[in-house]
Amino acid sequence: MASCFVSPLFGPNWELVRLRHCRVIARSASGGSYSTAGIPPSPALSPVQEKQYLGPAVEARDGSSTTREKLDLQWDDGYGSRNVKDYLDAVKEIIEADGGPPRWFCPAECGHPLEGSPILLFLPGLDGTGMGLILHHKALGRVFEVRCLHIPVQDRTPFEGLVRLVEETARLEHSSSPKKPIYLVGDSFGGCLALAVAARNPTIDLVLILINPTTSFAQSNLQSLMPALEALPVDRHFAVPYLLSFGMCDPIKMAMVNIDNKLPARAQLQQLLGNLTAFLPGLSELADILPKGTLLWRIKLLKSAAAYANSRLHAIRAEVLVLASGRDNMVPSSDQGQQLVKTIHNCKVRHFKDHSHALLMEEGINLLTIIKGTCLYRRSGRRDHILDFLPPSTSEFKAAFEQIMWYKMHTRKLQLLSYFWLLIIWQMIKKNGTYAMLKSNCRPLIYASSPVLYSTLEDGKVVRGLSGVPSNGPVLLVGYHMLLGCELYSLVREFMLEKNIMLRGLALQVLFNGSLENPTSQFLLADWLKVFGALPVTASNLFKLLSTNSHVLLYPGGLDEACHYKGEEYKCKWPNQPEFVRMAARFGATIVPFGTVGEDDLVKHVLDYNDMMKIHFLNNHRVRDHLGEVADEEQPRSFPGILPKIPGRMYYLFGKPVKTHGWETILKSDKECARELYLQIKHEVEHCLDYLLKKRQEDPYRNIFDRMAYHIRHSPPPEIPGFQP
Repeated sequence: MASCFVSPLFGPNWELVRLRHCRVIARSASGGSYSTAGIPPSPALSPVQEKQYLGPAVEARDGSSTTREKLDLQWDDGYGSRNVKDYLDAVKEIIEADGGPPRWFCPAECGHPLEGSPILLFLPGLDGTGMGLILHHKALGRVFEVRCLHIPVQDRTPFEGLVRLVEETARLEHSSSPKKPIYLVGDSFGGCLALAVAARNPTIDLVLILINPTTSFAQSNLQSLMPALEALPVDRHFAVPYLLSFGMCDPIKMAMVNIDNKLPARAQLQQLLGNLTAFLPGLSELADILPKGTLLWRIKLLKSAAAYANSRLHAIRAEVLVLASGRDNMVPSSDQGQQLVKTIHNCKVRHFKDHSHALLMEEGINLLTIIKGTCLYRRSGRRDHILDFLPPSTSEFKAAFEQIMWYKMHTRKLQLLSYFWLLIIWQMIKKNGTYAMLKSNCRPLIYASSPVLYSTLEDGKVVRGLSGVPSNGPVLLVGYHMLLGCELYSLVREFMLEKNIMLRGLALQVLFNGSLENPTSQFLLADWLKVFGALPVTASNLFKLLSTNSHVLLYPGGLDEACHYKGEEYKCKWPNQPEFVRMAARFGATIVPFGTVGEDDLVKHVLDYNDMMKIHFLNNHRVRDHLGEVADEEQPRSFPGILPKIPGRMYYLFGKPVKTHGWETILKSDKECARELYLQIKHEVEHCLDYLLKKRQEDPYRNIFDRMAYHIRHSPPPEIPGFQP
């Protein structure tokens, strides 16, 4: 059932009309208002109804308003609650009373956005229905004011007319909120429409998200089908949209959207077959969405849209993100994505090599996650990494930490097999190289290494868990960075699970300044770090985080520790500047030193910078350039060469919290006092490392085979014990 609503206060020349279960805000392509025959206008809303639709933070006609809530950690973004069958049902209802010129509507399930949210205009693909975001309505609706463009089946508005309609809407929004960005999400044909609007309006702050844009229509197979489609009798046309759908989408991936990955394999297969049985017959209804005349007209629109957009790419000044599918049988999206990155000045791309043209309808694609991971979400002219941060949702947590092969195994036998990750990772190294493997496959370390965390209470007692870490901020966690930062994933995950706290990690600038972007970029580890709170390591960001009572993760050793030389394991390589101590004292923050060990039980460090510079090829290639900034230019670093070992275990110890409340004046004026506290914290980190290195010898389950035996004896497997503190 389609359910859409809009505000009657949206702007001038707009009227609220009702389409059965669908509320639609409409405006003609010519700019004037209209009333579609057979669709009676909705009655005026009462103040109570107005408040219900517009949300508690929007002022109603009686002048009342309330404060809008914030997003919680692991909030429900609704991903997986809708699938392609819901799309077909919604489209069927919309086109029953279709007519009139193109118009905008807002899906009711988008709900009420957070206060100050920017507007998002969705521009549809070949279908023209505007329901292509149905899998993402709830998530996007929490942080955007979503408006979708609907092009009726019988509408024949030329491409320039559609450009003017979108352009006028963008200008109207810009005039009412000049400091907010306007997001144009263009799917397929809509991508060309978004590019055309951006080229004509370089002074408006636009953010373009293009999903398989058809700018490469000249290389599409659709052109060769035109003569056959024109000659085909009308009574035979019903099969054409049905066949086109199989060329544009992957039915299996579409059917997997709402399947629970925690179910046994047999239950997952049954649910998959049920989904396929439910929506495949509905594809025949595409003939009503794209009858012969409409399909021919839309293909001609694609041709004119591609020519129009390609001739104006040089004029685009907007921020652009291209999402390109590797198995797009409609247009060569992957090649076109690489070309757009080279042509448009401020453009980046994310490739999804296993997906089809209908990317937004397929399993594993959460549009809001992609927007967050590429740092495109902002509420003003410039992104604020603190104020514009959106906490991870439930589906993002599952995608990052649960929906991987090692976690889906449920029986005892499969749990045993899951531990043999060594051969799998070794094959990945041989196929892709060490660097590529680590960028995309570090998450299994959480499960293969079975991390165990300890903390220190106020009285100095060491206990298992995070009870010794303060729950109320501001808190600054300062610790040792293991090789390649492999301790990060378990650390973030355990704080979210046990304490419901989001750690905000200060990371290298190279992750944010665009130097890692290239025409073949995929959505990998660097993007997931941003989804889970990473931000550039700067004094201003640390200041803002502490001022908002956050839990901040800081590694003073930074790159020197994460890419250390051979023989430097568990050696703190901190600079001589105790700036973070004075910053913490300024806000009365609690500093928690911590240590982590286990890298030598997971990988063998076989090549460091010195070794690589002795190899002629690597010396010429200058591997260290890939890491960007180096903390200490006297000790250059490179990405280390490693080999996996039979997994041991990772251990964490959080030392006794150091309170700086009341020390503000002393630490600010007395540099020697600040230095002494800095050295004390460093010594405590070193003590944590020494303690763990000694105590791990007493862990009866440090060896992976002992943990396997423990799993055999217990079902379901409980938390694996560690050493006694």
